[in-house]
Amino acid sequence: MTRKAASTFEQHMQNPKRKKQFDQQYREFVLSELLLALMAEDEVSVRELAKEAGVSPTIIQQIRSGTKGNLTLSTLISILEALGYSTTLEIEKKRGARISPKRFRLSSTARKRSSIYRSRQSRKTYTI
Repeated sequence: MTRKAASTFEQHMQNPKRKKQFDQQYREFVLSELLLALMAEDEVSVRELAKEAGVSPTIIQQIRSGTKGNLTLSTLISILEALGYSTTLEIEKKRGARISPKRFRLSSTARKRSSIYRSRQSRKTYTI
């Protein structure tokens, strides 16, 4: 039986430093794609969304381009609520942690407070 050679990606993921860097960049990429999709779905401009969320258009543009680092939770929630989405944050302790696993859940509900808001027929879940 022959062994299958590891791909370049698999080799890189074996290096903990590279894996950590990949995971961080991937989360930023997914957030950028999510925001682009939600804005396209509602046909919302950067300026409209920024005004409704109470943030600078520069922040919205940086998230869309994937260059925004250290995004605060309150900013993310404001943006998602301006788009008419509720947010749920779940925090779980990783396996192998010294402290017993705990699960926290923080929810925020969007209110119909903006002209951008549209009611959602189906519930969508996005994981970042």
